[in-house]
Amino acid sequence: MTQDNSSLPLGVMVAEGYSAPRQSMARVLALRPDESERLLMVGIGIAVGALGFALLGDRGEESGPQPIIVQYLATIMTGLFQYYVLARIIGFIARAAGGVGDQDADRTLVAWWALVTAPLPVIMMVAIQNVESPLATLFLFGAAILTMVLLAAYIAETHGFQSTARVCGAMIGLLMVFSFVLTSIIPVPV
Repeated sequence: MTQDNSSLPLGVMVAEGYSAPRQSMARVLALRPDESERLLMVGIGIAVGALGFALLGDRGEESGPQPIIVQYLATIMTGLFQYYVLARIIGFIARAAGGVGDQDADRTLVAWWALVTAPLPVIMMVAIQNVESPLATLFLFGAAILTMVLLAAYIAETHGFQSTARVCGAMIGLLMVFSFVLTSIIPVPV
């Protein structure tokens, strides 16, 4: 007996986002969230990340409360920018490669990815603060790889690609080309 998608608690759906990412993405797409629901997912993701940074990061006691507010506003703006711009980029590239998802599905996938992966930047920040520890370095690379693999799985499911590994490989290839072009244009300080 299968459970109705709408009756699954959010925590169970997020856990499934890690354990069965394509199935999780299919469930979320089947729910057909509207823009306000997608923005709520993005907002929760931003709040979890900001809370983690507030608990673990520089609290700014010596510089007063104003820089903290500016940092939180920048975090919110960055999260919203990521939501809209990343969805456009993913959609453009995926459809050029034969993907079948539409713009609403692209925004849904980015919103779900932002919600599911919200704790990972906090883990990465803890690892960066303890970079001299080999275990911290392992957590840093693990969180970065997990973030990329989950995004690849969500893209594959949303756009009807059969292989998550191929999508991940394409993402790595595009990132390498982008970084090569960027380093060719912008001089690296020595």
